[in-house]
Amino acid sequence: MFSQRKQKKKVKKALQDTNLQQALDRASSRHFKNYNSLKKDIPWEEYKKNAQAVRKECMKQLPQLIQRFKEEATKSGACVYQTSTPQEAQSLIEKIARQKNAKLIVKSKSMVSEEIDLNSFLEKKGYKVVETDLGEWIIQLAKEKPSHITAPALHKTREEVAELFSRHLGKTVHPEPKEMVKIAREEMRKHFFEADIGISGANLAVAESGTLVIVSNEGNARLATSLPPVHIALVTTEKFVETLEQAVTLIKALVPASSGFKLTSYVSFITGPSRTTDIEKELVIGVHGPQELHVIILDNGRLKISKDKELDKILYCLKCGGCMLICPIFQSLGGHLFGGPVYPGGIGVLLTLITQSFKASSSLLDFCADCKKCEEFCPVGIPTGDLILKLKCKKTPKLWERTLSNIFKRRSLAERGAKILSILQKPLQKNGNLVEIPFGRAKGRSFPAVHLKKSRALGEQKGEKIYFFQGCLVNFFFPEIQESVLTNLSHFGYQVVSPADQGCCGAPSLHLGREKDTRKLAQKNLDSFEKESPDYILTVCPTGNSILKKTYPELEPRASLWIDKIFDFSEFMVKKDLFPEIKKSAKKEEVFYHYPCHYLNSLKLKDEPKKILKALGFSPKDEGEPFACCGFCGVFSLKNPEISARLVEKKKKNILKSKTSLIATDCPGCLFQLKANLAKESKDFKIFHTAELYAKALKRMKER
Repeated sequence: MFSQRKQKKKVKKALQDTNLQQALDRASSRHFKNYNSLKKDIPWEEYKKNAQAVRKECMKQLPQLIQRFKEEATKSGACVYQTSTPQEAQSLIEKIARQKNAKLIVKSKSMVSEEIDLNSFLEKKGYKVVETDLGEWIIQLAKEKPSHITAPALHKTREEVAELFSRHLGKTVHPEPKEMVKIAREEMRKHFFEADIGISGANLAVAESGTLVIVSNEGNARLATSLPPVHIALVTTEKFVETLEQAVTLIKALVPASSGFKLTSYVSFITGPSRTTDIEKELVIGVHGPQELHVIILDNGRLKISKDKELDKILYCLKCGGCMLICPIFQSLGGHLFGGPVYPGGIGVLLTLITQSFKASSSLLDFCADCKKCEEFCPVGIPTGDLILKLKCKKTPKLWERTLSNIFKRRSLAERGAKILSILQKPLQKNGNLVEIPFGRAKGRSFPAVHLKKSRALGEQKGEKIYFFQGCLVNFFFPEIQESVLTNLSHFGYQVVSPADQGCCGAPSLHLGREKDTRKLAQKNLDSFEKESPDYILTVCPTGNSILKKTYPELEPRASLWIDKIFDFSEFMVKKDLFPEIKKSAKKEEVFYHYPCHYLNSLKLKDEPKKILKALGFSPKDEGEPFACCGFCGVFSLKNPEISARLVEKKKKNILKSKTSLIATDCPGCLFQLKANLAKESKDFKIFHTAELYAKALKRMKER
């Protein structure tokens, strides 16, 4: 309980830190702009597909690849060591440094060195360690840890960096990046020439030739690995590939995701220490570059995970860091709070599981909103959100989590609770649609009221049969969506059923760590599907759709029989070309469309709602990419109300900027969030599910 209170204080502090928020906003905006522009010039999806195939293939044979690398690197004159723990790696590096009577050690950026806490270890042994990467040098001066994998000082504004440099140098440094980079260059030059040892990481290691691959921009990695007489490279066991061609395939995916550029300034292929055969073709080791190359391979839990058919995908990670810069939670909190003590972000939570323990990662699991943005972005297709969900289900749920999940699991309990709420809310209702809370942490906030309303009977119907899977929010808060869907589908002659025996999809239980409750709900809903034997199953919630199509088959094999019959409402209407013949008006009403995260990233849909809205006579608009998350995210908003509030504020700004009062979306959860948070605005917002606008258009058509 104490740690939870401490964590909440840190969250509040991060959200109120204007410098942090400004730094995160600047970095994520620039990164997305570069990345989005580059995607138009390269076959990005092909790069991703090829990179994922390479990772999958190499993961099956890591021990063999490591062994071959050791043999080939040794032939090239390198000394190769294999270590299991951070302590073994630390001791080995210190042993080499002691043998060489080293005093000054320069380092290029290496997250593995952070993983083994190398700087602190060496400094305690009396060595001077200098970080040569600009970002790493900044945080070394600030005595902090990296907040991002490729941009360690991403949490700092240029003004903060200038202030830090001014204190360190004893002179005024202006917050101008070009000036600060020049200073860093001047300060670092002497260290490169004076260093006894250069330490680096490696992005990849090629088995067929014993080659290290280092991708960099600044030039410091080349200097740190070339000028000192001894080069020590730290490589973790998941970074091995078989061929140079595979390495190039991964680089082509890594660099755009990391920087938004086609290629970095430098890609170094290092095979053994420097050597020459220029005098009578006799091999001599040690010319202008290092006389010695020591490669230390660190496992630290990775080979064990590589045998796990689910968790092995964590090891696909190329450490590009791009997933963090499109993550709404990282953009709100930064990497010092969201992520492990070493690796930040959602992927950092998973890497912490491997490199430290389940306990160390478990306290961070609830920060993931499962918006799937990282999964859609990832150049090697890591299902980060799904893997975090699996870890949540391995935790021991709290009493309130078990209780809440049980309510969702048993429809009778949910209906009873909804009836009680519908009575209690009456004194707090405004205009019958919103409930204003007068007390507690939610004081002054408004929420959609519980509405218990049975849908009308449709009478005898013919035609193809559609099972309408409505979901909890529609059932208890938005029965008008159900009514709209029934109206729309019956207009085109479909036979629509929405049986009373259907239950919750199970998404809340899954996010509460109760996979077994989700499995029971899956069994119940599948029984209902089989009893009705519909031609199609329609949803109006992207999360529910994803659960039915992707999660159910993992829990119940018979669910796979229904996958091809499950559609989102907008997807179905467009696919079937079900557009009403509405008389077009000269002036089209503008409507702001809010993209639900799962609609884009799980269902891979985008154009369907706008096609419908245009057909209905509206002029749709949005805020442009990257589309902001509204912050509802189901259970996430219950557990992290402050972060949820920050996300919806960003969304609200985009909506207000559009100067549009009519809003459409395709998710009841987003509808709930937008209705609740736009209620206090002076403008009279009208917020609807796309299905509702469709039904209203049909009604107007019939009235004419």
